[in-house]
Amino acid sequence: MLRQNKTKNFSKRVGLDIGSHSIKAVEVVERGAEIVVRSAGAVALPIIEHNRDSIDNDSIVQALKTLWAKAKFKSNQVVLALSPESVYTKWLHLEAPDREALDATARAAAARGAPFPPEDAVTDYRVLSSRSTFSKNVHFVMLIAASASAIDALLDIVDAAGLDPLAVDIGAAAALRCFDAHKRASGLLWSGQPVAHCVIGARTTTISVMRSGELEFARTVPVGGNDFTECIANYCGITWPEAEKIKTMPSSRLVEGGNLITSHDNQELRIPCEAVLGRLTREIQRSLRFFSSQFAEGSYLGMIGATTLSGGASLMKGLDTCLEEQGVDIAGVINPFAGLSVDAEAGVQRIGETAAQYSIAMGLALGDYWSSEIGPATETELAA
Repeated sequence: MLRQNKTKNFSKRVGLDIGSHSIKAVEVVERGAEIVVRSAGAVALPIIEHNRDSIDNDSIVQALKTLWAKAKFKSNQVVLALSPESVYTKWLHLEAPDREALDATARAAAARGAPFPPEDAVTDYRVLSSRSTFSKNVHFVMLIAASASAIDALLDIVDAAGLDPLAVDIGAAAALRCFDAHKRASGLLWSGQPVAHCVIGARTTTISVMRSGELEFARTVPVGGNDFTECIANYCGITWPEAEKIKTMPSSRLVEGGNLITSHDNQELRIPCEAVLGRLTREIQRSLRFFSSQFAEGSYLGMIGATTLSGGASLMKGLDTCLEEQGVDIAGVINPFAGLSVDAEAGVQRIGETAAQYSIAMGLALGDYWSSEIGPATETELAA
């Protein structure tokens, strides 16, 4: 599924993650037997006025040009990620007598379930397991559909910015690839136990499970950093941009009980955010329980290790601790640059504590360095 083998000439490329609040990018090059981070950077997008507002394409194009000048990327070749809203994933048990019938059934099910018109759906699937009886063959299948119009819109944006798109991927796969690369670079041995990772963005959170470098499960839920911003705006009676600035202040912190300790107009505030924290916790727990339920009770195959976090909203101070208090086993917030070689001029030192927001960009840049089932789809594959 969405597979691409290692190219003969890895060359330079930039992993480009266009988010709701900022654009992040990482440039990597191959030197001998290793890959090196040559440059990395981010630029903020205009602050939206309301939770569901979108940034206009002209602003994104200008931000891309600013980012290329700021980070001094040498390559214009980019690997992109679709927004979570443009991707549909589903896990189903499908009955099919042979591979040809399974292909037709799986693709039809993916197109039928997607939240966009079937004629707009680019479909794919991967068989996770199969079992046969005397009368039927049953396959546990991961379905995926991507919006063709969303792909075209993304390509139009980067083309207007003077960039050359190499491939389009899904963010969940890219983030897990980054996590897998970190484990490889650290020299740790995989035990085969599934591991979970959550990318907490502005509007959505994607909960994924990977085993031995392969994507086993992914689910995107509509809760993220914007929901905390909305809590602040409603509690203080202020505008969305003002609330966003308060949320990102260095002194703001989530504490036990889901309260956000911050300040406004020289007054300390204790803003109740337990409803948002509770929703996020329930969605993570529900997703991981579903994955585990696909295996026999107590089976090692369904026993998920501690969950790691990344994404812009994972940078909220105290969020990891609050999730732990709510019953989610958190291993920490990942640093996608850890264990990799970095050029001195790459600017990673300036990134500092915000490194977690680069997980998707890094995973996109690493795309085909290792052959993997969670590798990116080429542009032609997605458009087929």
